[in-house]
Amino acid sequence: MKFISADNIKNNITIKALIEEIESIYKNEAKVPIRQVHNIETLSNSLDSAQLMLMPAFSIEGDYGVKLLNIFPKNPSIGFSRVKALYILFNNTNGEVKAVLDGTELTKQRTAAMSAIASKFLSKKNSKKLLVLGTGALVPYMIKAHSFVRPIEEVLIWGRNNNKANKIVNEYKHSKFKVSVVDSIEKACGSADIITSVTSAKKEFIFGSWLNKTVHIDLVGAHTELMAELDPVGFSLGDIYVDDKEATLNEAGDLINAINLGIITKKDIKADIKTLIKNNTTIRNNKDKVTIYKSVGHALSDLAAARLAYKSLI
Repeated sequence: MKFISADNIKNNITIKALIEEIESIYKNEAKVPIRQVHNIETLSNSLDSAQLMLMPAFSIEGDYGVKLLNIFPKNPSIGFSRVKALYILFNNTNGEVKAVLDGTELTKQRTAAMSAIASKFLSKKNSKKLLVLGTGALVPYMIKAHSFVRPIEEVLIWGRNNNKANKIVNEYKHSKFKVSVVDSIEKACGSADIITSVTSAKKEFIFGSWLNKTVHIDLVGAHTELMAELDPVGFSLGDIYVDDKEATLNEAGDLINAINLGIITKKDIKADIKTLIKNNTTIRNNKDKVTIYKSVGHALSDLAAARLAYKSLI
């Protein structure tokens, strides 16, 4: 059995290889049971309690695995990450544990890769301006992923904490991108080709009235019923795609709210990411179209990332 650290994953996985691995595993037969979500109620009496998620996935190609994901919403206020995880990769012929991996780094890598795959099918091919909403650990991963599949030249950073936003800009001062902090989220949403939102917001803050008619929106942050990023009107303006339809309809607070209000229906979800990959068809044939990708995390992409990390070290 191997232990694969966060540094090993970071140093041995490229965004190109991970996208290829995810697309390969999604094209074949797999079983992804609905994940189990357990509130850690002994540690919190609030509605926004810490959670333990169990996320298994089985591939016909020979491996299976499970991610043990802890989410502690209050951690950032005391200097810790919201997400802590381990991944266990098994051999499906004998149940042997092949590897235990740092699941936190694995989650960051596969989240960004899934957004890149969605963007490849849904955003404008000549997308040059990326707006990043949020200032957390996922930001550099999302910038790398989106700029891999699209010719990004300018990156706009918006966050509630201006010091954190400026710190991100400073880290990119020698990059190939023009990176800057924006004060007006409304103006930035109106000019961006791609918006990626990676926040832990409890109330929607992206409004449909701000959006231009060709934007692609990548919603990554709000992954529980108590979280929201895009307002209901925003969902009604575009074609909606998701990573996991069943999980999204149970957990994505902003999408659920739009459905409950009657602004959209479940039928307005066009397809999941697996369908996009298997069909290999670019959706955006007409530039005048808003596209929305809503992600809450999918266990099959975790398995793909774990397999790739394991193969890179044997």
